[in-house]
Amino acid sequence: MLRQWGVVLLEVVVPVASYYVLRGFGVSALFALALCALPTVLFVLYRTIRWRKIDTLALFVLTIFAISAAASFVTGSPRFMLAKAGWVTGAIGAGFLVSLLFARPLVFGMARSMVAKSHFADTLRAAEWDELWPRHAWFRRAWRVATVLWGAGLLADAAGRVLLAYTLPVDAVPALGTALYGVTFVAVQVLQHRYFRRVGLWRRLADS
Repeated sequence: MLRQWGVVLLEVVVPVASYYVLRGFGVSALFALALCALPTVLFVLYRTIRWRKIDTLALFVLTIFAISAAASFVTGSPRFMLAKAGWVTGAIGAGFLVSLLFARPLVFGMARSMVAKSHFADTLRAAEWDELWPRHAWFRRAWRVATVLWGAGLLADAAGRVLLAYTLPVDAVPALGTALYGVTFVAVQVLQHRYFRRVGLWRRLADS
């Protein structure tokens, strides 16, 4: 849990706080946006070197950042850099939806991993999920619907970020964009919880 909060601090809180500190010292919005991303970039590089494993999502995010930063300095527009959060979020949302074409959707794998590490691993039969997948249509449907919820939610979030980047004052966007992450996460979690409760996913796993 502490490790997860540390990641949130480094990847979400520190960049936003750094932006406003830099702006307070008179740094331009464009340079402040570029510099405030350094903690996240350094953290991703450290994690890659420390674990000697290339994180595909992290690599994608860094690539998008590099491209958007270069384009922003060419155009001189900080809004272009602010909008990059929308592009990243939209690409991830699209990835969720595309995963519906694969043998297992993304949400299934992510949820299985989290449940397997929790105190509910035995109760919810996390070790048996791969066996349950081909045997039960209700089980497959539940995770496919959850994947659609996350994909659609992230795409809506992405559209909101681009809208914020190009319509609001530049200095208001970093804070509001961070708040939007929380709103999106809570909204999708609530919808997913209500759906799982309606179809009895956790109850059926525990009882079977």
